[in-house]
Amino acid sequence: MASLSRLEKFGTLFTRVRDLMRAGVMKEADKPLWYDVMAAFPPRDEPTYHREYTHDFLPQILYEEDKVRSQFYKVYGNHMSMDLTNQDSVKRSPCHRFITKYNELQTEGNTDPEQLFEATAAALAQDGLVLTKQSERRQRKQNVDAKPEVGSVKGLALLLQQAMDTQSNPTEGATEASSPASQEVEKDER
Repeated sequence: MASLSRLEKFGTLFTRVRDLMRAGVMKEADKPLWYDVMAAFPPRDEPTYHREYTHDFLPQILYEEDKVRSQFYKVYGNHMSMDLTNQDSVKRSPCHRFITKYNELQTEGNTDPEQLFEATAAALAQDGLVLTKQSERRQRKQNVDAKPEVGSVKGLALLLQQAMDTQSNPTEGATEASSPASQEVEKDER
């Protein structure tokens, strides 16, 4: 439908497609998906080129609990997924429980947001929901990564490096006679 003239100023896209189909230029199989819908439900005002459009956008909707929710996810993160179609799983989520407890404590009279946030975390810990901060989780992960596991590639590389160091400096580490590999060689020689 590309053309060299300014035909978009004449008629609407619907009328141009309709006329192309009537003239046989466009086949019925090439008809756009929206054509039947627009034919069944035409717009109230024709969308012509010369029509003035108003840009009425919806205002941003923010609730009071959105501030608490935002702070919760900044501090504690989102480390679990949930089924949003199931209301019970949403109500059992840590964030929802946190906001509910936050609102309860707020109605009791505490108004300082920082103290109320910490008090909510402490109250949930007493109820059995222990929340770990993202910084603590990162620190634990770094500590775990620092200790190589025996079965991991890092652990094997570290053990190999230690073995090579002890062979090059036998006075610092174990001697050749006490290493397990040398003991196997001695058994084979006997």
